[in-house]
Amino acid sequence: MKGNVSEKIARGVFFLEAALAIFIIAGVVIGFVDLFRYFKIIYNTPPMETFYILQTFLGHTLTLVIGLELVIMLVRHTPSSVIEVLLYAIARKMIIESRTMLDILLGILAIAGLFVINKIFTAGNIFVPEGIVVSANMLIKDVNELADANIPEDLGDTIGSVVDRLCTEQQVKPNVGTILHIADVDISILSMEEDLIKQLKITKTRKKDDAL
Repeated sequence: MKGNVSEKIARGVFFLEAALAIFIIAGVVIGFVDLFRYFKIIYNTPPMETFYILQTFLGHTLTLVIGLELVIMLVRHTPSSVIEVLLYAIARKMIIESRTMLDILLGILAIAGLFVINKIFTAGNIFVPEGIVVSANMLIKDVNELADANIPEDLGDTIGSVVDRLCTEQQVKPNVGTILHIADVDISILSMEEDLIKQLKITKTRKKDDAL
């Protein structure tokens, strides 16, 4: 009973995030149409007075880019997508709102800090020993990045499609608890909705040398 409630809550959160992503996309589309209005304003403004209009135009454009990156973050749920959103946000603040060299220096340090975090504190290195939980619709590229794995990307677009293919090839019926091995990982099915796989656990397979 408790597991069913947890799955329903997780499913509800997923749908809410999807709805928010749709609203953000709609707002970006409307904002994109507004960009065309700047051209007329810039054309009708004397050259010496266009600086602030261009600055507003760039701020508007970068805000739309941040909105799209937020959609990717809501859909993929990966640390790299979070870092990309922060990078664009910092870049926008540096380009549009920086007034002194100190502001620019702080922005550079913030970006450098994000790169250091992305390089040293890799999510895959932190969570791989116990395994990581991913959505079945996560792209193979993102799973490999998150789990520090080498799952072939030509087997399918998402990790869920790879699991379906493996089950078909090995003549195994997908069920909660089913474990499949591919490349350097074990993939466990954690939850399903009827015949649809929802969540998977990716565990890095230890080499014999590491086990010793």
